[in-house]
Amino acid sequence: MLNQFIKTLPVLFLTAASVDTSAQDNDFEQLSKIAKDTGINFPLNYKISRPRLEYPQWDNDFDIYYNFLTPALRKTQAALSFTQNGVVTSVTANSIIPHAQLDTTTIVDDPKKFIGIWRMMNVRSIRYNDSVYLPTKTYYRLPDVLLADQSKDEAFAVISDNHFKLYVKETGKSAFKKMISAKYSIENRRFMMMYKLAKASAGVSQIGIDEKGYLILNSPRVVEEVKKGVYFSYYTVIEQYIFEKIK
Repeated sequence: MLNQFIKTLPVLFLTAASVDTSAQDNDFEQLSKIAKDTGINFPLNYKISRPRLEYPQWDNDFDIYYNFLTPALRKTQAALSFTQNGVVTSVTANSIIPHAQLDTTTIVDDPKKFIGIWRMMNVRSIRYNDSVYLPTKTYYRLPDVLLADQSKDEAFAVISDNHFKLYVKETGKSAFKKMISAKYSIENRRFMMMYKLAKASAGVSQIGIDEKGYLILNSPRVVEEVKKGVYFSYYTVIEQYIFEKIK
């Protein structure tokens, strides 16, 4: 169910108290009766950019993304680490620097382009994995894996100049509910920070609009495994939302 899927969004802990039946239910009910274009294909790597699989290009490509980070974004980061059998594992639940990034071609120079009502076309969880064997500097990329897909449910995002709201009706349910309600700010044309009071506790997603006008919102979490002198392995799991503007 999409309700369970949304729990992976980093902002939900800020907004759970606001889950209720929306006064706009009737509007969304009518809009949801319009058939969606199910012929649109969004590959698992849709608008995903990753480093080149060779040395030193992998590091050079990855390091470019640090240029998009700001002090406000960095303050949101927290990682958990543990060591087992010589392998150090670090987990960042809401990462601003995953190895699988939203492509920079989706950057929006005018934040007003986000404002409007957007209908969810696609919502899914995808895992990306790159690794490097250090003695030979050999890079590997495993096939992308679709972990979950809840695109059959209905959802509408309502974005004003300072608020983000998400209304959801799961398959088999009779009404839409407001699942997310938060303030937001666009940081460096590329990140959406959602929060209630302080930006330091914000949930951060990468956000952009592609050349077809679809809004893409990626919420990454990252697991990094390191065995010193032997290998690095990067797992990025992205909760991806793709919307079509309707108003």
